[in-house]
Amino acid sequence: MTDGRFRHIPVVEDGILVGLISIGDVVKARLSELSMEKDALEGMIKGF
Repeated sequence: MTDGRFRHIPVVEDGILVGLISIGDVVKARLSELSMEKDALEGMIKGF
């Protein structure tokens, strides 16, 4: 999205628009993934 300078991408299912994904949605999802990964790694280090 960044390289193509797209801020929104349509989500199409069977030729019908079902939603839009913004770059903010992508960033939020990625930050959530990184937070869960960090918590899992900290748990392994601490032995939880």
